[in-house]
Formats: sequence, structure tokens, C-alpha cells
Amino acid sequence: MKILIVGNDPKEVGGVANYTRPLAAKLAQLGHQVHYLFSGAIQSSYDLRLRPYLRVRRDLFPFETAEIMNSACLPFNFGAPERDVEAPEMESLIAVYLDRVRPEVMHVHSRVGLPFSVNRLASERGIAVVNTIHVYGYICQKRVMIDQDGGICPGPLDPVRCAACTGTLDYGKELGRARVRYYKEVLRRNCGALYRMVKAGKKSAGIDWTPGVTPAKAAAPGAGAVPDPLMPHRIALRLEAGVAALNSCCDVTICVSRDVKNTLQRYGVREGKLLVQHIGSVIAERQVIEDRAPHDPLVIGNIGGVNYYKGTHVLLDAVRRLGPGNYLVKIFGRYNENYVAGLLRDYPDLPVQFTGSYLPSDLPAILRQIDVMVLPSVCNDTAPQTIFESFSGGVPIIASSIGGFPDFVRDRENGLLFETGNSADLAEKLRLVIAEPQRLSAYRKEIGRLKTIGDNAQELLELYADLIAKGTGKAKGSLP
Repeated sequence: MKILIVGNDPKEVGGVANYTRPLAAKLAQLGHQVHYLFSGAIQSSYDLRLRPYLRVRRDLFPFETAEIMNSACLPFNFGAPERDVEAPEMESLIAVYLDRVRPEVMHVHSRVGLPFSVNRLASERGIAVVNTIHVYGYICQKRVMIDQDGGICPGPLDPVRCAACTGTLDYGKELGRARVRYYKEVLRRNCGALYRMVKAGKKSAGIDWTPGVTPAKAAAPGAGAVPDPLMPHRIALRLEAGVAALNSCCDVTICVSRDVKNTLQRYGVREGKLLVQHIGSVIAERQVIEDRAPHDPLVIGNIGGVNYYKGTHVLLDAVRRLGPGNYLVKIFGRYNENYVAGLLRDYPDLPVQFTGSYLPSDLPAILRQIDVMVLPSVCNDTAPQTIFESFSGGVPIIASSIGGFPDFVRDRENGLLFETGNSADLAEKLRLVIAEPQRLSAYRKEIGRLKTIGDNAQELLELYADLIAKGTGKAKGSLP
């Protein structure tokens, strides 16, 4: 079978790539011809050629990768919602690639730096089109449905509110910044000594080359005002096009949790197009659930992203409410030093350790340090890998009752759920396990076997075969 995966850069460590990379490798291992298309926009892959072109490689993975350089679509097209819908210079490039590869099925996992029209291009060629929804990019420009004040947003019910939330970006300036980032990374990777010398010179001149400060709230750049009175209408048209891309140019949309299905239906995606199917994970293949005595002091853990979306502030506020006790909090994950410094300034003298970034290979050792995992997201996380990672080491979870968490964390069976964003409720749940650590042993026994990436690949192959057999797309069999 010829399969085209559309996702994020497979070289990324984290996010959707931690799922799509091993999935593509497993499909290739099972004997299928796998291609992987992605936009380099999120990695600032912009050089001096200016126009989009493909960089195809066959030496990185057991599948071919095709990176779109100089993407005409930015990762976030704030102020230009039409670029999320169509991008002619991108479409001609993608069309040529589809005609060369001629896949039988195209499975879209991420459209970062790609327009909705990628679905139409495949459908018109008789290619079976499958979408898996990991984030809500078809309906929300920010993808996570968090408003400009950092609150939970029900979605684009009010285009005027959406326009104020996203604000605008200067497209030309953003492209310029992306090119600077690209060449800076090339310099760092290929000529470290010169990179360090230039960086030192800029620092002495008062020019900061470090990443920007992560905002305390999740507002987009320029958010707050609506500079174009037609922007709400343009955003409404974007939503309409996103729903149409799923209804008219996609054969099946896989919802990675029940909440995803409910959310998409609320915005007009037809139920007959939706399939709830939980994703698999590589780490499930190394699942180990062993009963063990809790640490002394009890270790409360948190893994993954350290940012506002992931609710780091909610965890620290809950710890503040707990007060002194026989416990320690360890937070594992990459963070911006200024952001964490702000958190520690707001929540001083807490028994909290920020340990920094880690590699996937570090996870087994990390999980052995943790007695209970807290995943306090304030955004609609659809099916975070941190759930599977925690359960793979037999670590019970206390999670927000939002998004996909209730699909996996069964309250008072294999963990606990708390009201999203409610640090007082989280503190109460933490008090339970601190006072009665034997609960953790009972929760651990109810975790159950996780779905592996191999299990998931077999499910998908059955789905692909069924779609191909039925005949899909608007022009099935029209290609020579």
C-alpha cells in the first residue's frame, strides 16, 4: 500500500511528531511504501530562494521525507485567515508531489504551515483522505481554543471575539525573522565557534539572541484590537472552509477522544464522517506496572510542556494551598528561564524543582522517581502523550477534567480528575493521596494495557484498505 503521512517535522522531539514518526516507521516496517510530507514553517525553514520548494530525503528514516521549504503559510497566519484556506504557490507544489508519489491514502495529522486545500488536492486525485485531529486547527486559528486572557474558550462562536484574540502579524516581518532564525541555526550547527563569537558580540552590543519570554497568558501577538472591520467575517469564512474541508474533502476524520468528536459536531462536521479511535504510543511497548512503596517524601510529578496551556501555574497554586507536608514536586520538561523565574517569583519557597528538558529515552528513569503524576492542562488537550507516558511506568494520574483526559483517566479508578483550572480542587485531590498513599497502589492496578503503535498501525491499515476498496475521492481511478 502507498501511504502519505502529512505531519510535523519528524525530526522534532515532542508533540504530534512523537506519534507520527513511529507510526510511519511501523507502517514501513510492515512492508508498505510510506512517504512523509511536512512544512518547514514551524522550524523556520526559509532560505534565500524565496519561493516554496521541496527538499526530499531518503536517508533519515525508513520512509521518504519531503519538507516544504519557504512555506507560503506561516505556523500561525494571524490577520490572514485566507492563508489557512488556500495558498496557490503551495498548492501547485503539493499537486506535483501527489502526482509523483501517487499514494492510495493520505493521512493528515498536522497542517502546520499547510492550507486546508491539501485535502481537496488529494480528494480530486481519487486518493483516500483521512484526518486525525490532534489539535483544533480546522476551527481555531490558535488551535488550542484558549482566549486572549488565557481562559478556556468554547471555540469560534463569536468571530468578533476571535478577531480580537488572534490580532495580526506582519507577514513580511515574520518571514524575515524566520530567515534569520534559519541561518542562525545553520551557523550554530555547522560553525559553532563562529556562532558563539557572533552571539557574544551581539550580547555585548545589547542585542539579545535568546528566545523570547513566554507570555504569562496565551494571547497572540498583536491581540486585543480588531484592525480590520472585515476580520470577523474573514474568520467566519475560515471556519466555514475548515468544516467543508472535513465534510467534503475527507473520507474519515479520526477523533482521538470523545471530546474531539463532540467539539467537531458542534461546529457542523457530519457525524458519519467521524470515528473515535484512540492513538497508540511507542512507550506502551515498554509498559511496566509494578507495585512499589511510595517515596519518602511522596513525589508529585509533572512531565511535558512547562507553559500556560499546560497549567503549570495551576499546579504551583495548588501546592501553595497545600502548605507544608511530606511531599516534593518535580517538574520535568523544557522551559524558558524567564517564564519559570516569574512563576517562582509568584509562588516563592515551595517544595518544587524544575529539572529541565529530557529525552524520550530518559522517561523510564524519570517515571521511577514519581509516585503520582499531575497533568493540569487548561486547554482542550485532545489525547496528550503524557497520559500514555505516565501509565507506561505504572504512575497514576491526577488530571484536568478537560479534553481527552476523561477518556483515559477514570476518576477514582486509575487516578483522579479535578475541575479544570481550579487549583483548590487540585489541592484537595493531592491531599487525598498524600494522606492515603495506599490509594496509589489501588489506582496502579487499574491502569490496564496501553495501545501500542503496532496495535494502532494495524487498525489504521484496516481502515485504509476499507476506504480504498470502497473507492474514494472525487476522481477515483482518474490518474493514469
